[in-house]
Amino acid sequence: MAQARFAAAFALALGVLAAQDTQVVTLPAPPGGAAAAQPSSHAVSAARAGSLLWKATSATATVYLAGSLHFGAEDMYPLPQELENAFQESSVLVVEVDTSSLNPATAMGLISASGTYPPGDTLWNHVSERTRSLLPAFAAQHGLPAEMLARFKPWAVDLILSSQMMQAAGMRPDLGIDLHFMGEAGGKRVEALETADEQVRALAGAPEREHALALEETVTDPEHAERALRTMKAAWLAGDAAALEALVAEEFRNAPETRKRLLEDRNVSMAAAMEHYLKGHETCFVVVGTGHLIGKGGVVSRLIAKGFAVKRVAPAN
Repeated sequence: MAQARFAAAFALALGVLAAQDTQVVTLPAPPGGAAAAQPSSHAVSAARAGSLLWKATSATATVYLAGSLHFGAEDMYPLPQELENAFQESSVLVVEVDTSSLNPATAMGLISASGTYPPGDTLWNHVSERTRSLLPAFAAQHGLPAEMLARFKPWAVDLILSSQMMQAAGMRPDLGIDLHFMGEAGGKRVEALETADEQVRALAGAPEREHALALEETVTDPEHAERALRTMKAAWLAGDAAALEALVAEEFRNAPETRKRLLEDRNVSMAAAMEHYLKGHETCFVVVGTGHLIGKGGVVSRLIAKGFAVKRVAPAN
């Protein structure tokens, strides 16, 4: 199930690319109103288990690790008080990418450089017959002309479609958790773990066959994508890390190299950055895609393996 995979993956792991997508190309508003919340396909605990917030400590520093959804919805606000308390306690805000310094022209250039085919080549030469037959109608349902998408590579088409699907489901980049905290940063120092160029290269460098398969699965089973989006949001609201971990595993099941590039490799560098902060003398609030924090290879597990004290922050109420 492809685009559900990448819709979930972008929101959980990549984020900024999806958040910048509507600036990269001029897209029409997704047709129809926001989708109503419905039960998810995974078991998500009804009671909040606590925010997706962890506290890592050393002898000299504290690092709060907040799991973000880069596309958010109005009913996710106000945020749990423990998140706001940890943010207020911190003097440094750390995000994946500082989107305030990324203008639309730069974003467009990044996607165009890596995500479009040269003259004489099109998407149709790189996808299955099934995708070629189903994509035009699927794109039209989301207000997108197939001829516009044909100039993009499969990963960029996934990116564009995921943005449209999330916004049609009532999830918007301007309501993302990291953008919320960036808007509240005030006098806090803001630092970024990555550049947009690094994120684009991580995605574009994954095998085209995995992206092409993802796109085929998207147009073949769009209901699966919609269920995955509902699951993602419901699990985040419930603070259900296990449900999100299961979703990430499912969505990347046919894309091991893409998972390695988007999650595993970046988790290593993120954990190293957190170790650097923990060796300092400040209290930092780090907000990254939830997919980076959870699971066996996530940042939380890596910090524990390095001997740091890390605990889940309990609900404030």
